[in-house]
Amino acid sequence: MRPLPPQPVVTIVTPSLNTGRFIERTVRGVLDQTYAGTIEHIVLDSGSTDETPEILARYPSVRVVQPAPDGVTEKVNLGFELADGDVLGWVNADDFYLPHAVARAVQTLQSEPDVALVYCNFLHVDEHDEEVDREPSRQTDHSELVNERNWVPHQTAFFRREALEAVGSLDARFQLVQDWDLWIRLSETFPIRYVDDYWAAFRVSRGQRSDRYKYAFWSQGRRMTRRHGGRFFSPLLYDYYRSKTGRAVHMLRRGELRTFARKTRDFALSNRRARG
Repeated sequence: MRPLPPQPVVTIVTPSLNTGRFIERTVRGVLDQTYAGTIEHIVLDSGSTDETPEILARYPSVRVVQPAPDGVTEKVNLGFELADGDVLGWVNADDFYLPHAVARAVQTLQSEPDVALVYCNFLHVDEHDEEVDREPSRQTDHSELVNERNWVPHQTAFFRREALEAVGSLDARFQLVQDWDLWIRLSETFPIRYVDDYWAAFRVSRGQRSDRYKYAFWSQGRRMTRRHGGRFFSPLLYDYYRSKTGRAVHMLRRGELRTFARKTRDFALSNRRARG
Protein backbone atom coordinates (compact mmCIF):
# COMPACT_ATOMS: atom_id res chain seq x y z
CA MET A 1 0.00 0.00 0.00
CA ARG A 2 1.03 3.61 -0.50
CA PRO A 3 2.65 5.32 2.51
CA LEU A 4 0.42 7.76 4.34
CA PRO A 5 1.34 11.47 4.21
CA PRO A 6 2.91 12.98 7.36
CA GLN A 7 -0.50 14.22 8.58
CA PRO A 8 -3.17 12.32 6.67
CA VAL A 9 -6.73 13.60 6.56
CA VAL A 10 -8.92 11.44 8.80
CA THR A 11 -12.65 11.12 8.09
CA ILE A 12 -15.07 9.99 10.79
CA VAL A 13 -18.50 8.80 9.65
CA THR A 14 -21.51 8.85 11.98
CA PRO A 15 -24.96 7.48 11.04
CA SER A 16 -27.82 9.17 12.88
CA LEU A 17 -31.57 9.05 13.42
CA ASN A 18 -33.22 10.65 16.46
CA THR A 19 -30.02 10.44 18.49
CA GLY A 20 -30.36 13.82 20.19
CA ARG A 21 -29.79 12.41 23.68
CA PHE A 22 -26.23 11.45 22.88
CA ILE A 23 -25.01 12.90 19.58
CA GLU A 24 -23.49 16.04 21.11
CA ARG A 25 -21.13 13.82 23.12
CA THR A 26 -20.22 12.02 19.89
CA VAL A 27 -19.48 15.31 18.11
CA ARG A 28 -17.46 16.61 21.06
CA GLY A 29 -15.45 13.40 21.06
CA VAL A 30 -14.31 14.15 17.51
CA LEU A 31 -13.71 17.86 18.11
CA ASP A 32 -11.64 17.21 21.24
CA GLN A 33 -9.10 15.00 19.48
CA THR A 34 -5.43 15.79 20.06
CA TYR A 35 -4.51 14.92 16.47
CA ALA A 36 -2.64 17.80 14.77
CA GLY A 37 -3.89 17.03 11.27
CA THR A 38 -7.30 17.56 9.66
CA ILE A 39 -10.28 15.57 10.88
CA GLU A 40 -13.41 15.57 8.76
CA HIS A 41 -16.61 14.54 10.55
CA ILE A 42 -19.55 13.49 8.37
CA VAL A 43 -22.92 12.91 10.07
CA LEU A 44 -25.58 11.27 7.92
CA ASP A 45 -29.07 11.86 9.31
CA SER A 46 -32.19 10.29 7.83
CA GLY A 47 -34.79 12.79 9.00
CA SER A 48 -34.51 13.09 12.77
CA THR A 49 -37.57 14.65 14.42
CA ASP A 50 -36.00 15.18 17.85
CA GLU A 51 -33.37 17.75 18.84
CA THR A 52 -30.66 16.20 16.64
CA PRO A 53 -30.82 18.85 13.83
CA GLU A 54 -30.67 21.69 16.37
CA ILE A 55 -27.66 20.17 18.09
CA LEU A 56 -25.79 19.55 14.84
CA ALA A 57 -26.46 23.16 13.76
CA ARG A 58 -24.32 24.32 16.70
CA TYR A 59 -21.26 22.71 15.12
CA PRO A 60 -20.58 24.20 11.67
CA SER A 61 -17.42 22.11 11.30
CA VAL A 62 -19.55 18.96 11.09
CA ARG A 63 -20.56 18.04 7.56
CA VAL A 64 -24.22 17.07 7.86
CA VAL A 65 -25.75 15.01 5.06
CA GLN A 66 -29.54 15.25 5.20
CA PRO A 67 -31.62 13.54 4.09
CA ALA A 68 -29.53 10.40 4.18
CA PRO A 69 -30.48 6.78 3.39
CA ASP A 70 -32.50 4.91 5.99
CA GLY A 71 -30.21 2.01 6.91
CA VAL A 72 -27.03 2.19 8.98
CA THR A 73 -25.11 0.32 6.28
CA GLU A 74 -26.35 2.64 3.56
CA LYS A 75 -25.52 5.74 5.60
CA VAL A 76 -22.01 4.59 6.40
CA ASN A 77 -21.30 3.57 2.81
CA LEU A 78 -22.42 6.98 1.58
CA GLY A 79 -20.20 8.61 4.19
CA PHE A 80 -17.21 6.61 2.96
CA GLU A 81 -17.99 7.65 -0.63
CA LEU A 82 -18.09 11.34 0.37
CA ALA A 83 -15.01 11.17 2.57
CA ASP A 84 -11.85 13.11 1.78
CA GLY A 85 -9.76 11.17 4.28
CA ASP A 86 -6.82 8.85 3.72
CA VAL A 87 -7.82 7.17 7.00
CA LEU A 88 -11.43 6.32 7.85
CA GLY A 89 -13.29 5.66 11.08
CA TRP A 90 -16.91 4.96 11.97
CA VAL A 91 -18.50 5.88 15.28
CA ASN A 92 -22.22 5.63 15.98
CA ALA A 93 -24.18 8.56 17.34
CA ASP A 94 -24.40 7.18 20.87
CA ASP A 95 -20.71 6.24 21.21
CA PHE A 96 -17.69 8.54 21.40
CA TYR A 97 -13.92 8.71 21.01
CA LEU A 98 -11.42 9.38 23.76
CA PRO A 99 -9.14 12.38 23.07
CA HIS A 100 -6.04 10.52 21.85
CA ALA A 101 -7.81 8.01 19.59
CA VAL A 102 -7.10 9.49 16.16
CA ALA A 103 -3.50 10.48 16.89
CA ARG A 104 -2.55 7.03 18.17
CA ALA A 105 -4.37 5.21 15.37
CA VAL A 106 -2.63 7.30 12.70
CA GLN A 107 0.72 6.83 14.44
CA THR A 108 0.25 3.05 14.32
CA LEU A 109 -0.76 3.03 10.66
CA GLN A 110 2.22 5.22 9.75
CA SER A 111 4.65 3.00 11.65
CA GLU A 112 3.35 -0.16 9.94
CA PRO A 113 2.82 0.64 6.25
CA ASP A 114 1.45 -2.82 5.39
CA VAL A 115 -1.27 -2.74 8.05
CA ALA A 116 -4.74 -1.85 6.76
CA LEU A 117 -6.71 -1.74 10.01
CA VAL A 118 -5.89 -0.87 13.63
CA TYR A 119 -8.18 -1.39 16.64
CA CYS A 120 -8.07 -1.67 20.41
CA ASN A 121 -10.06 -2.15 23.63
CA PHE A 122 -13.04 -0.01 24.62
CA LEU A 123 -15.01 1.30 27.58
CA HIS A 124 -18.64 0.59 28.39
CA VAL A 125 -20.43 3.72 29.58
CA ASP A 126 -23.97 4.27 30.78
CA GLU A 127 -26.53 6.86 29.70
CA HIS A 128 -24.77 9.49 31.83
CA ASP A 129 -21.28 8.90 30.37
CA GLU A 130 -20.18 7.06 33.51
CA GLU A 131 -17.77 4.19 32.94
CA VAL A 132 -19.36 0.81 33.67
CA ASP A 133 -16.47 -1.49 32.80
CA ARG A 134 -13.68 -2.08 30.30
CA GLU A 135 -13.82 -4.57 27.48
CA PRO A 136 -10.44 -5.94 26.36
CA SER A 137 -9.77 -7.22 22.88
CA ARG A 138 -6.63 -8.89 21.48
CA GLN A 139 -4.67 -9.51 18.32
CA THR A 140 -6.69 -11.63 15.92
CA ASP A 141 -6.48 -12.86 12.35
CA HIS A 142 -8.72 -13.89 9.48
CA SER A 143 -9.32 -17.44 10.73
CA GLU A 144 -10.34 -16.34 14.22
CA LEU A 145 -12.66 -13.63 12.88
CA VAL A 146 -14.40 -16.23 10.72
CA ASN A 147 -14.61 -19.07 13.24
CA GLU A 148 -14.49 -17.52 16.69
CA ARG A 149 -15.92 -14.02 17.16
CA ASN A 150 -15.67 -10.37 16.16
CA TRP A 151 -12.57 -9.18 18.00
CA VAL A 152 -12.62 -5.73 16.32
CA PRO A 153 -14.89 -3.20 18.09
CA HIS A 154 -15.96 -0.92 15.25
CA GLN A 155 -15.88 2.23 17.41
CA THR A 156 -12.12 1.69 17.92
CA ALA A 157 -11.29 0.76 14.31
CA PHE A 158 -9.42 3.00 11.87
CA PHE A 159 -8.46 1.80 8.39
CA ARG A 160 -6.86 2.99 5.20
CA ARG A 161 -9.12 4.26 2.46
CA GLU A 162 -6.96 2.38 -0.04
CA ALA A 163 -7.71 -0.91 1.73
CA LEU A 164 -11.46 -0.22 1.79
CA GLU A 165 -11.41 0.49 -1.94
CA ALA A 166 -9.60 -2.81 -2.49
CA VAL A 167 -12.16 -4.99 -0.67
CA GLY A 168 -15.37 -2.97 -1.13
CA SER A 169 -17.67 -1.17 1.29
CA LEU A 170 -20.16 -2.57 3.79
CA ASP A 171 -22.37 -5.40 2.57
CA ALA A 172 -26.07 -4.47 2.79
CA ARG A 173 -27.02 -8.15 3.20
CA PHE A 174 -25.66 -8.02 6.75
CA GLN A 175 -27.38 -5.06 8.40
CA LEU A 176 -26.50 -6.23 11.92
CA VAL A 177 -22.95 -7.50 11.40
CA GLN A 178 -21.76 -5.37 8.50
CA ASP A 179 -18.65 -4.25 10.41
CA TRP A 180 -17.63 -7.83 11.23
CA ASP A 181 -17.99 -8.79 7.57
CA LEU A 182 -15.76 -5.87 6.56
CA TRP A 183 -13.04 -6.83 9.06
CA ILE A 184 -13.07 -10.37 7.70
CA ARG A 185 -12.61 -9.14 4.13
CA LEU A 186 -9.85 -6.72 5.15
CA SER A 187 -8.01 -9.37 7.18
CA GLU A 188 -8.15 -11.81 4.27
CA THR A 189 -6.11 -9.43 2.11
CA PHE A 190 -4.08 -7.27 4.54
CA PRO A 191 -2.49 -7.46 8.00
CA ILE A 192 -4.56 -5.96 10.82
CA ARG A 193 -3.16 -4.76 14.13
CA TYR A 194 -4.41 -4.71 17.73
CA VAL A 195 -3.13 -1.97 20.05
CA ASP A 196 -3.44 -2.47 23.81
CA ASP A 197 -5.08 0.87 24.50
CA TYR A 198 -8.53 2.44 24.93
CA TRP A 199 -9.70 4.76 22.16
CA ALA A 200 -13.49 4.83 22.42
CA ALA A 201 -16.55 4.30 24.58
CA PHE A 202 -19.53 2.13 23.70
CA ARG A 203 -22.75 3.31 25.31
CA VAL A 204 -25.11 0.87 27.00
CA SER A 205 -28.67 2.22 27.03
CA ARG A 206 -32.23 0.97 27.03
CA GLY A 207 -33.68 -0.02 23.70
CA GLN A 208 -30.42 0.19 21.78
CA ARG A 209 -30.03 -1.79 18.57
CA SER A 210 -27.59 -4.33 19.97
CA ASP A 211 -30.10 -5.22 22.70
CA ARG A 212 -33.25 -5.27 20.56
CA TYR A 213 -31.69 -7.62 18.03
CA LYS A 214 -29.32 -9.58 20.27
CA TYR A 215 -30.49 -13.01 19.03
CA ALA A 216 -30.57 -11.94 15.41
CA PHE A 217 -27.03 -10.57 15.71
CA TRP A 218 -25.68 -14.04 16.38
CA SER A 219 -27.83 -15.76 13.76
CA GLN A 220 -26.84 -13.28 11.06
CA GLY A 221 -23.21 -13.43 12.14
CA ARG A 222 -23.26 -17.19 11.89
CA ARG A 223 -24.72 -17.04 8.39
CA MET A 224 -22.23 -14.38 7.32
CA THR A 225 -19.17 -16.22 8.65
CA ARG A 226 -20.28 -19.45 6.98
CA ARG A 227 -20.32 -17.57 3.67
CA HIS A 228 -16.67 -16.74 4.35
CA GLY A 229 -15.83 -20.42 4.84
CA GLY A 230 -16.38 -20.65 8.58
CA ARG A 231 -16.47 -24.18 10.00
CA PHE A 232 -19.87 -25.57 10.95
CA PHE A 233 -18.55 -26.90 14.28
CA SER A 234 -16.63 -23.81 15.26
CA PRO A 235 -15.92 -22.04 18.59
CA LEU A 236 -18.53 -19.49 17.49
CA LEU A 237 -21.17 -22.25 17.56
CA TYR A 238 -19.97 -24.01 20.70
CA ASP A 239 -19.53 -20.89 22.82
CA TYR A 240 -22.91 -19.47 21.91
CA TYR A 241 -24.93 -22.59 22.64
CA ARG A 242 -22.90 -23.41 25.74
CA SER A 243 -23.85 -20.00 27.12
CA LYS A 244 -27.51 -20.34 26.13
CA THR A 245 -27.77 -23.84 27.57
CA GLY A 246 -26.24 -22.74 30.86
CA ARG A 247 -28.70 -19.86 31.20
CA ALA A 248 -31.64 -22.11 30.30
CA VAL A 249 -30.66 -24.67 32.94
CA HIS A 250 -30.31 -21.89 35.51
CA MET A 251 -33.81 -20.56 34.75
CA LEU A 252 -35.39 -24.02 34.89
CA ARG A 253 -33.71 -24.86 38.18
CA ARG A 254 -35.11 -21.67 39.68
CA GLY A 255 -38.56 -22.36 38.30
CA GLU A 256 -38.54 -19.32 36.00
CA LEU A 257 -40.77 -21.03 33.47
CA ARG A 258 -42.35 -17.88 32.05
CA THR A 259 -38.97 -16.28 31.49
CA PHE A 260 -37.69 -19.48 29.89
CA ALA A 261 -40.70 -19.64 27.55
CA ARG A 262 -40.37 -15.97 26.61
CA LYS A 263 -36.64 -16.26 25.91
CA THR A 264 -37.19 -19.38 23.82
CA ARG A 265 -39.95 -17.68 21.82
CA ASP A 266 -37.83 -14.55 21.25
CA PHE A 267 -34.86 -16.65 20.19
CA ALA A 268 -36.89 -18.63 17.63
CA LEU A 269 -38.59 -15.52 16.25
CA SER A 270 -35.31 -13.61 15.91
CA ASN A 271 -33.69 -16.52 14.11
CA ARG A 272 -36.55 -16.68 11.62
CA ARG A 273 -36.29 -12.94 10.98
CA ALA A 274 -32.52 -13.15 10.51
CA ARG A 275 -32.87 -16.00 8.01
CA GLY A 276 -35.53 -13.98 6.18
